[in-house]
Amino acid sequence: MITVNDITITEAEVLAEVPNHQQEANPRLAAGQELVLRELIRQRGTALDLNADSDEALMAAVLNEDVHTPQADEASCRRYYEQHPDEFREGDLIEVWHILFQATSGLDVQKLRSRANLHLAELHHKGLGHFAQFAREYSNCPSGAEGGSLGELTRGEMVPEFEKAVFAMPEYTLAPELIESRFGFHIVRTGRKADGHVVPFEDAHQRLATWLEESSYRRAVHQYLQQLVGSAQIQGIPMQGSDSPLVQ
Repeated sequence: MITVNDITITEAEVLAEVPNHQQEANPRLAAGQELVLRELIRQRGTALDLNADSDEALMAAVLNEDVHTPQADEASCRRYYEQHPDEFREGDLIEVWHILFQATSGLDVQKLRSRANLHLAELHHKGLGHFAQFAREYSNCPSGAEGGSLGELTRGEMVPEFEKAVFAMPEYTLAPELIESRFGFHIVRTGRKADGHVVPFEDAHQRLATWLEESSYRRAVHQYLQQLVGSAQIQGIPMQGSDSPLVQ
């Protein structure tokens, strides 16, 4: 049984919420934490004398009252623009092949990394001519059937951690080390690489301001929910704070 400031969340309510969290490592825990956050928002909404037709609408109303962030001025936009030039490039492209060793729930990550490193060392020894064979044999990505080919990629088409590592590579090379992403470990080779250009600040300004304001707001909401959790009397479940679908 879970209690939130003496309000009870029943086991039946948790089990009813579990199907909405099947992608989580622990669906039952995630369901319970979600219900706790909803209850905290309901209690805060009552304190603010707010009414809404749904949990999402109530969340929006509560956040509108309690969370305020500044607008991104031109100086802060320009500062970010100058410090992150690669994020404002257009036209860059690179041919990429990869072999994915996918990290899945319950898998021993260290063993997976060791196996991927073993194949990387073997591929460096045998040469790039064996890359397609290795991809077909070992890759957990559907591209393995095509010898690992991802085709020509531009910025924005890959997850950031993979993109940054790939564009840092010279053309026609095999990465000396594994590239790690949220999907697992990658052995990567590149082909043709073409440089584009940096978008002028004037063209990026409005888009950048919007992004900075949204990022600031998400951080503020995260901190706000953590504060709600920290100030509440919660029993029956561990709470880390604000990773909730309500705010996505």
